[in-house]
Amino acid sequence: MGYGDGTVTPLSRGSAGDVSAPSVLQQIQPTAQQIAEAIASVLDIEVTIVDDTLVRIAGTGDHRNTIGQPITGQSLYRSAISNCKEFVVTDVSTDQKCSTCSSHRFCKELATLCCPIVASSGVIGVIGLMAFSPERQRDILGKIDDLLPFIRRMADLIAAKAAENDRINQLLMLKNQLETVLNFIAEGIIAIDAAARITSINDAARKMLRVRESDVIGIPIADVFPGTPIPDVLPGKVGFANREVNVWQNGRHLHYFITARPMISEGRITGVVASFRPVEWSAPAVMETAAGATFDTMIGGSPTMAAIKREARKAAETASTVLIIGESGTGKDILAQAIHMDSARRGKPFVAVNCAAIPEHLLESELFGYEEGSFTGARKGGKAGKFQSADGGTLFLDEIGDMPLALQAKMLRVLQEKVVEPVGSLRRIAVNVRIIAATNRDLADLMAAGKFRDDLYYRLNVFPLSLPPLRDRDGDVLELAAAFLEKYATAYGKPLQSLSPEARRILGRYSWPGNIRELENAIECAVIRSSGTVLTAENLPIRSDPARAVDLPEAPPPAPLPDCPERGAILEALDRFGTSVKGKQEAARHLGMGVATLYRKIKKYDLA
Repeated sequence: MGYGDGTVTPLSRGSAGDVSAPSVLQQIQPTAQQIAEAIASVLDIEVTIVDDTLVRIAGTGDHRNTIGQPITGQSLYRSAISNCKEFVVTDVSTDQKCSTCSSHRFCKELATLCCPIVASSGVIGVIGLMAFSPERQRDILGKIDDLLPFIRRMADLIAAKAAENDRINQLLMLKNQLETVLNFIAEGIIAIDAAARITSINDAARKMLRVRESDVIGIPIADVFPGTPIPDVLPGKVGFANREVNVWQNGRHLHYFITARPMISEGRITGVVASFRPVEWSAPAVMETAAGATFDTMIGGSPTMAAIKREARKAAETASTVLIIGESGTGKDILAQAIHMDSARRGKPFVAVNCAAIPEHLLESELFGYEEGSFTGARKGGKAGKFQSADGGTLFLDEIGDMPLALQAKMLRVLQEKVVEPVGSLRRIAVNVRIIAATNRDLADLMAAGKFRDDLYYRLNVFPLSLPPLRDRDGDVLELAAAFLEKYATAYGKPLQSLSPEARRILGRYSWPGNIRELENAIECAVIRSSGTVLTAENLPIRSDPARAVDLPEAPPPAPLPDCPERGAILEALDRFGTSVKGKQEAARHLGMGVATLYRKIKKYDLA
């Protein structure tokens, strides 16, 4: 029967039973042994399990000592594997099936039952029941109709365990492969679950944040990477790209570009995966693969901003060129991103170029690309320009009024013909790009001075949008201040929760010549200076320059508002979710309205 003395030999490489890797059943040997012992205990009969290479995986009784050794020669196990068939022998001494067994003369078995273990890939082994006494022989003979269904179920159980183990091994292999790839990437990669706990972090991220993987897995990301906006993706399922973030960590000031995307399964967000890199790294060809801001995430519910958003939404419905005019620091780049995200091009690149920040001699090659050897220092193989990088998407030309006059003629030709010619090349490359330009300068004055081409101006000024300065956005200052307070309180680990009445009064009366950028800087400075849970007027840097403050009269107290169902619903939502920026986002989602609408309602009902 392939079981008696003389049929078991040690496994050696090169033998018939030798394999280069553990068999399916060898990988679950402890489980197979447990099942064998359970069967033996229930049936009071000896059990053995062999794999498809005829190596004994499990055994009870005397055969526990032969686990790991192969069965040689002809046997019922070999036949069960070859034929994928059950075999029942009630009398080994007389059964014809045992006559060819190489150990027939020495076999101690009186009766046996073999059942193949079948998986999707075929037979992976055999379960054998063996009788070594007349009593157990009678059991096999008398209970065969019950034993066969039972052994088949046990075989199915072993096959299922093997399949489960195989799936786990495949997942582990894929996980190891992915980790290997991620650890070759120079950017920091970090993933969080739906509760904002870190689930994965690559080598680059560990080095940048100066942490060990064992210390951060399962830890809230805010405790490891304070000030990061990565968890902001969780509530709204909206990612962002290349958001510039300043954070303090362990006394170090860190400056990153962060890109984050939600992980969604069956409509439910399961986490976020993000990449980040220090700002001092060279900017990539594509600044952003998708814009980060939307009209709903733009803070400011003033009537002035509401009107701007309405006009901008109209622009987003077309592919027309947009010219955004506004003072420095008013958020022209944010409005451009929102237009892109509300347009049909939202799934394509959003590429931003600051025409004032790039040296004049490099701007042409940055915009249109260049061929190898076209100038000293040109990259081998050349480089694609921003127009090519933005193909199919949106190219945001910030500070267009600072574009050199010589380059304006080439820009006009690209806008008219929709083709670019890389520097040093005769090739003409077709591009499909939507242009959004922005400037804080008076283009009419520049045209009168001969510093800006009239024809380029008219080509750009198809759909003009005038972005108001912060001093003309009544009510938006305190909304923005609250958002910046939460941002920098988190970044610097401060327990700040609100602004004092005096601080709110000063912020509301200040003229903000530097607009949103100045407001953000002022709040950041005040947060650093502050202690306690309330940011006070003494923390604000603008108090040291009262000459810049606008002496506005105190507004009369508002008339009592009548109770109404909408006001009550909003008040209840704010009580439930809180009045922080995140809380208001959750409240807006709960109420079924946009965030900007909620801010307008809060102001309307005097709930701020």
